[in-house]
Amino acid sequence: MKMSHLKSLILAIVVGFLLPLPVKAADDLTDLLIKKGTITKEEADSLQKREIVPFIDKITLYGDIRLREETMWYPGNSNNSKDLNRQRFRLRIGADIQEGKTFVHFRVASGSGQQVSTNQTMQSNSSGKAIFIDKAYVELKQIPDLNVLGGKMTNPFFINWPTGEIVFDDDLNPEGFAQQYALKLGDNQKVFVNLGQIILDGGQSSDAGSKNGQWLLGEQIGTEMKMDQIGFNVAALLYTLANGQQTNFNSAVFQDGNTRRACNTTPASSNCLANPFSVVDLTAAVKFNAGLPILISFDGIKNLQDTVQKTSPSIKNQDTGFGAAIKLGNASAANTYEVAYEYRAIEADATLADLNDSDFGPNGGTNRKGHTLWAAYNFTSATQVKLKYFNTKMIKKDLATTAVPGSNPNPSFNRIQLDFSVKF
Repeated sequence: MKMSHLKSLILAIVVGFLLPLPVKAADDLTDLLIKKGTITKEEADSLQKREIVPFIDKITLYGDIRLREETMWYPGNSNNSKDLNRQRFRLRIGADIQEGKTFVHFRVASGSGQQVSTNQTMQSNSSGKAIFIDKAYVELKQIPDLNVLGGKMTNPFFINWPTGEIVFDDDLNPEGFAQQYALKLGDNQKVFVNLGQIILDGGQSSDAGSKNGQWLLGEQIGTEMKMDQIGFNVAALLYTLANGQQTNFNSAVFQDGNTRRACNTTPASSNCLANPFSVVDLTAAVKFNAGLPILISFDGIKNLQDTVQKTSPSIKNQDTGFGAAIKLGNASAANTYEVAYEYRAIEADATLADLNDSDFGPNGGTNRKGHTLWAAYNFTSATQVKLKYFNTKMIKKDLATTAVPGSNPNPSFNRIQLDFSVKF
């Protein structure tokens, strides 16, 4: 090994030893290495001037891992769908980096790359599992009260969970740009405006008559108020699909529900949306304490566009949906718990199926109604066990809504999930 290479190796080892040491211990070790001739005083001074620690202080690391036991079955099994039991995991690791008023956020996650799930099934003889970019975006806070975001980002719209999942799955991290403005009105209230320009497919539209990409353009306004024992919020969101009709977003269809038909493309393709979308979502929630924390939330949606169904004349527009939920307790701190119940009904073309809850039905999506119950307990602020049950049914069985290739959206469906999760 050449002497220059050896000295480089020694310097690298010195850096590794010095970083975690207290200042006095690091100085003593440096003096010893100089006396022995391992490194020169000039090299030691150069090493000490490197601002490694201040850079590390700008980074906040975080992550979580979740283990899941999941069982799915079909009461009656009228379509001969197969019941399923599987074991899954989710791993997410991220970082937030601050440079003045500019923030960089990124996270990687397990899964198959699907937009509404980061779950990975344990299978294929313990083969290696893939990691995908889950978030990668820049956030600018140069102007007071205004955030500007760009990239693959945390959902920029205000969402009341769990009812907000009738529109957006909580795993969805959309791509594009967003602007968020919040104005405080005293100590207890604020009003906010969120704008989002979400890119669904940045390439050409599958519609032969369009050369533009497909976008989800959203505008939202709302308010939040928090007092000692009670808090509430209300917000209204309008999103429209630009160049969305007659397209499959240049990707596989993941979720059931929306009415679809052959695309007007050359060469021909399938699974394009049959309907346009201009969706209004009204959401509200109230939190109060009655011996334990209580949360009540509601979301109602309507597609303002006329929907076209290949069905009998007796079936009207499938364009509305709602969700209502109540949660008792709040599993967050150590030795805390929660129990909750939610009811949803989402007609076929009330919203874009590929973006909403992936667990509500065999393949998520729309054209389903039913019940969700869960209970969770936190052993510590970082560890939680949760049991969740879904019972759903198809709303209309004779719509042209088959979406997931090879899937069978059975009319009746049950799902149980048992999760153990750890945050770090």
